[in-house]
Amino acid sequence: MRVVVYGAGNVGKMVAYILSYREDVRVVAMVDDNRDMWGREVRGVPVVGGPDRLPALLADGVAGAICAIGDNKARGRLSEWMAQMGFEIINAIHPTAHISKDVRMGRGNIIGAGVTLYVDPVIGNNVYIDAGAIVTHDTVIGDNVLISSGATIGARIDIGRNVLVGLGASVMTPEWGQGARLRVGDNAVIGIGAVVIDDVPDNAVVVGVPAKVIRYQEP
Repeated sequence: MRVVVYGAGNVGKMVAYILSYREDVRVVAMVDDNRDMWGREVRGVPVVGGPDRLPALLADGVAGAICAIGDNKARGRLSEWMAQMGFEIINAIHPTAHISKDVRMGRGNIIGAGVTLYVDPVIGNNVYIDAGAIVTHDTVIGDNVLISSGATIGARIDIGRNVLVGLGASVMTPEWGQGARLRVGDNAVIGIGAVVIDDVPDNAVVVGVPAKVIRYQEP
């Protein structure tokens, strides 16, 4: 399948690298809102222009697409827009990622090198899990989430939509009893190295060990 990547920055470079391992996929073009990127190449892939080029690419037989943008809400919005346009939204999964055979995963996901997803995790759409992150059993990750490198999401965690989990952060329930769960609300931000052991409200920014709310942001 011929594929276009939306986003020619750092995330786009990583996605092109990950997809280079797939024999059934060939990235033939990138598009980007930044005019300075037009006409350049990223890992040998031409940046053919802005998103206005997408209909022509689709008409030319480029059937697959993935959005490679770090901003959670933008990634989700643009991915769904490309799906409505008629593209097949694909996943980019590095071959060194350990993916449990029972994982349930949506589309538009970016899974980096050395990521571990094991024992009944549920991964939504347009989720970006960066290198070395771990998601353990019976955890649910909502749409448009970014889990940064080295983060650990423990068992029975419910992560809402548009959540950002910072580098090296840990999220875990302190109760080991059967059925105990912890919730991270929609649009929450978990700071670098934070240790979350309590529910995080919607729109909250939490930092520290243990993590505490320092402010709320606009949804």
